[in-house]
Amino acid sequence: MQKGLTGQAWIVLSEKNNPPDYLIKKYGKVLAQLLYNRQELFGENLSEESIYPSLKNLLNPSLFIKLEEISGKLANLIKKGKRIAIYGDYDADGITSTALLSNFLYDIGVKVRYYIPSRFSEGYGLNKAAIKKISTLADILIVLDSGTSAYEELQFAIDNGLQVFVLDHHEPKDKNWFYKNVNILNPKLFDNINPYFKHLSTVGIVFYLMIMLRKHLNLNIKLKPYLDIVSIGTIADVVPLTRINRILVKEGIKEINKRHRVGIKALLQNIALSRVNSFDISFHIAPRINAAGRLDDAKKAVKLLITRDFKQSKILANELEALNKKRQKITENLLHECQKSINEKSPEEIIVVHGENWHQGVIGIVAGRLLEKYKVPSIVLAVNNGKAVASVRSTPNINIHKILHKHSYLFEKFGGHSMAAGFSIKTSNIPKLKEVLKEEIKHIKKEETYLEIDMEIPLSYWNEKTFKQLSILEPFGEQNPFPIFLARGLRIEDFMTVGKENLHLKFYLRDENKNVYQALWWNAKNYVNKLSVGMKIDIAYIPKISIFNNKTSIDFIISDIAI
Repeated sequence: MQKGLTGQAWIVLSEKNNPPDYLIKKYGKVLAQLLYNRQELFGENLSEESIYPSLKNLLNPSLFIKLEEISGKLANLIKKGKRIAIYGDYDADGITSTALLSNFLYDIGVKVRYYIPSRFSEGYGLNKAAIKKISTLADILIVLDSGTSAYEELQFAIDNGLQVFVLDHHEPKDKNWFYKNVNILNPKLFDNINPYFKHLSTVGIVFYLMIMLRKHLNLNIKLKPYLDIVSIGTIADVVPLTRINRILVKEGIKEINKRHRVGIKALLQNIALSRVNSFDISFHIAPRINAAGRLDDAKKAVKLLITRDFKQSKILANELEALNKKRQKITENLLHECQKSINEKSPEEIIVVHGENWHQGVIGIVAGRLLEKYKVPSIVLAVNNGKAVASVRSTPNINIHKILHKHSYLFEKFGGHSMAAGFSIKTSNIPKLKEVLKEEIKHIKKEETYLEIDMEIPLSYWNEKTFKQLSILEPFGEQNPFPIFLARGLRIEDFMTVGKENLHLKFYLRDENKNVYQALWWNAKNYVNKLSVGMKIDIAYIPKISIFNNKTSIDFIISDIAI
């Protein structure tokens, strides 16, 4: 099996599985192969209804356990004119969930207020001080994107006279925990629910609640226009783009491009985007929505998504733009600070870095960047007044949650999953943490990592027409990554380091027909000494379309190189 410079073994899917003739006849050789490679996503029969997402193919709300009961209870309380308060969260899913439900309730004539905790002074999830305050202003508490395992806080809310509803998608600590007075709508509480519901982020769960409230309240209101917000939260929360989410995102992107919501319109004007796709949500829209909660007040992002005033939306969009630029600068500075303590030539098998007064709002991004560069689990801790808050990112072959859970006695708070986690810890315990983690990593059997390549396609194949054929596979995201292709026998005509700190490699590659193509390999500076001009290489790559001065060109982004 061919191996790349990254150490990944290449699996070329077209060499193992060939699509049937009827699929090739219908879609052509390239698309047929790509669809056949994605049977897990589209289903084994590759039916048109699974390939072309449509709202009519959404899973029926009646299959969502507890939805009928809980939405009915909430509808009855709304009919009685009960006051509603939403308790959201400061990340993109929490922000979009809060904005989505607030917009819907406002549009059907229900007064609603919302509360978003501060990342810095309150932290994640419910807290009693906020609940106490809300209990003086509302009769109903709707908790979004947290609360499933907040047993004590939920009971406190009930004791303070609130009717409590929770919409959440996080893993429960105890699936058997139920209070009869708490209405929890979380698909992960049920083993026998359709698994596609378990892939929903909170904003998707809110949308399903809206479908049922429309029914119970006998409303004549179109829900499709709300999908712009749903698509942003779904993509930003990196949930699998399987059947339900694929439909919600595909239809939601259409709504974004209509620009009927003034806040989104203002945001897009600042980014200078003409047509939005899933990539734009991931790398342009979501970071700006998240910037408010990372550095300042997440309510600014909620306000942007609920305002009906274009003048205010411009002010808010400009604030988020400024916050995002500030976030980028803080991230780069902190990344540089972290790299000072890392041996570039021989990094540890697990990276643990910490510093006084590092910004809590960006440590997760920095941990992800360290993982991307060094390909090892990375932990970044922000230290303040004898305590530290940590963000953890790991490789697919190392279950970092399992390792950390074994040593959770060191932490004050801890949670996460196999590839990402967070915890708080006394600074006095950090040396012990480093010691036990290095010991744990030593004894882990390192599994070989693989790069799945869809098929071999020469660079000369690509033009605007052939690239646009890939749109049938959109939206791209979690569990539906952009296709990766293989091009063999390319000669390096020239290459150089580019970008800030020369982290990236730019290539001029010549094929056997003497055509020369430019290609870019992000964060590949470490491989520069293994390459030379005149060398013949194979590349795993992603094609990308670019428009500059009204001229369209195809760029090539390298995923790996084999020599």
